[in-house]
Amino acid sequence: MTNQEKGREGPTPTEEVQLLFVRHENSIRAFIRALQPSLSDADDILQETFLTISRKASGFQLGTNFTAWACGIARLKVLENFRQNKRANVLSEKAIIALTEDAPSPEAFKERESALEECIGKLPAKPRDLLWRRYSRRQSSDEMAEALGMTSNAVRVALSKARVGLRDCINLQLKERIRT
Repeated sequence: MTNQEKGREGPTPTEEVQLLFVRHENSIRAFIRALQPSLSDADDILQETFLTISRKASGFQLGTNFTAWACGIARLKVLENFRQNKRANVLSEKAIIALTEDAPSPEAFKERESALEECIGKLPAKPRDLLWRRYSRRQSSDEMAEALGMTSNAVRVALSKARVGLRDCINLQLKERIRT
C-alpha cells in the first residue's frame, strides 16, 4: 500500500531530506560561498546540491549530521563546477580541496551566523543602515554618500568601524558561548 492509499501518514525519505535541506540551507550556502566567489555559480551549485541530495535521500541516515552530509555533497559539486569552468575560477583545484578539508564545520557557521544576527541587532541605527545598504542593497560608497549626505571617505570609515565592531562583538559572543 502506498502513502496515498494509507492516507499519507508521513513524509517520504526524500521529503524529509528536502525539509532538512530547507532548514539548513543557510549553512550549506555559506559553505559553498566560502569556496565559490561567484554568486551566480554559488547559486547554481546550491541548486545542484539540492537536486543531488534529493536523488540520494535514501542514502541519508536520519538522526545523523545532515549538514555535514550535505556539505560533503556540496564540496563535490564545487569541485565539479571548477573542473567544468577552469578558466573562470579564481582558486585552483588544490586550493579548493585544501579549503574544504580545513573548512569550519557547518555548526561553526551556524554559531557565527547566530552571533552576527545578535551583534547586528545591537548596532546603532546609522552603522546598521550603512551595512544594510552595502551588503543587502550592494550600494557603493559613492551611492551611499550621495543618499546619506556624507563623503565617500566618511562612508568607508564608518563601514570600517562598523565591521570592526561586528567582528569584536562576534568574537566576544563566541567566547561567551564556549564558556557556557
